[in-house]
Amino acid sequence: MRSECERGIRYSNCCRLGRNTLSEPLSLMNVAVAPSVAGPPIAADQGWRARLELGFARREERTAMVRNRNLGPLRVQRPFYPAPDECQVYVLHPPGGLVAGDRLDLHIDCGVDARVLLTTPGAGRVYRGGEAQRPQTFAVHLRVAAGAHCEWLPQENILFDGAWAENRVRVDLAPGAHYTGWDITCLGRPAAGETFTRGRLDQRLWLWRNDQPLLGERTRIGGGNPQLSAPWGLAGRPVFGSLVTTLRHPRAVGRLREVLAGTGSGDLLAAVTELPELLIVRARAGCATRLRGLFIALWQELRRLQYDTEPATPRIWAT
Repeated sequence: MRSECERGIRYSNCCRLGRNTLSEPLSLMNVAVAPSVAGPPIAADQGWRARLELGFARREERTAMVRNRNLGPLRVQRPFYPAPDECQVYVLHPPGGLVAGDRLDLHIDCGVDARVLLTTPGAGRVYRGGEAQRPQTFAVHLRVAAGAHCEWLPQENILFDGAWAENRVRVDLAPGAHYTGWDITCLGRPAAGETFTRGRLDQRLWLWRNDQPLLGERTRIGGGNPQLSAPWGLAGRPVFGSLVTTLRHPRAVGRLREVLAGTGSGDLLAAVTELPELLIVRARAGCATRLRGLFIALWQELRRLQYDTEPATPRIWAT
């Protein structure tokens, strides 16, 4: 039997003592893979640290993943190509959720004229047990070069009662670069009758172009806070989210409002805001599935307007 080294399998040090993670065989990656970086040992009671760095570049008519570097349980398997110039990537977190002290860092570099869509294979989970000194953190940093279009479209994030979540997204855009992204958060587990009575969510979004801020938002929600039920807040809806895009088209606002008019109800409320370089859709709902379905429909409409073709929806969204 061949050794693991002969089969092209490498091991990388995980951030928790006494654990290793098995990376994919290099022959399956079809990309240039840098060695994993082993950081200093971290005590088990501090949680897991995971980091994933991805780079994309235009290679003639194809967007190629040219960098894939990971530390700990955050990785991708292989890119998908619904069209030669578009690369779709599923970001995997095998543990499936965050506990107290866990931190995930995702760094994305999109080169000139690259087209990349990143999503997740399922809902994220933030379990109970966090605290101010040991939050559960997911930080995303995207750098998008001139002429590139990067989309960060993860599936919903479920906060269990008692979770202490910190979510960070920063997008740095070069002149002529485009970004489309959304976030969907579910507070508690409505299907199980669980509400968000304890814990906290601290969520931040920053968009910059050429070192100038386009958008800066911060959302802080405490478990049991009146804003969860007040009409000026979530009005009893446990799910909320926002969709942000730099794609502009003369008919975009009207088309998006047509989509909203066809899907809105007392359980799902959404509105479009137009800023000088951005379109923002904010929504709240009683069900994550409905809100995700609305955002997918809005994303499809934006894609049709921008590229005049039917968008290739990631297959994982249908499972």
